[in-house]
Amino acid sequence: MNYTIRRVSLRSALRVGLALGWVVALVPAVPSALLATAALEALAGLLASVQPYEVSFLGQQVASIDPIDIAGLRPLAEWSAGLADLGGALFWLLLALITLGGALLVLVGTVLACLLYNLLAAVSGGLQVQLEQVAS
Repeated sequence: MNYTIRRVSLRSALRVGLALGWVVALVPAVPSALLATAALEALAGLLASVQPYEVSFLGQQVASIDPIDIAGLRPLAEWSAGLADLGGALFWLLLALITLGGALLVLVGTVLACLLYNLLAAVSGGLQVQLEQVAS
């Protein structure tokens, strides 16, 4: 038996995109969240380790030079320290956000592929499939 697929239901594409999107996105989201968590903790540690320089003359402190303030990195240092204080919750938050973003990209890709197929099938006649009944 020969059949032609002339159109793919947009509702079906949405259902498949929603069902599989988070699964597909979860695989790269785990190492991405681990890497991002480690990078933020390293950045916070690096910026916290920078100490102001004390300039003294004849035993008297003349000035204090803070490289973080001079470079304008104080907001970044405070932001990264606040995120690093979240600890394990930061990993789970990043994992959820990356998975959600990836799932949305899979969903959009599935819908666009469906729309593109429907457009091409209208012009070319669609995909022909040959089915064969098998005795069970």
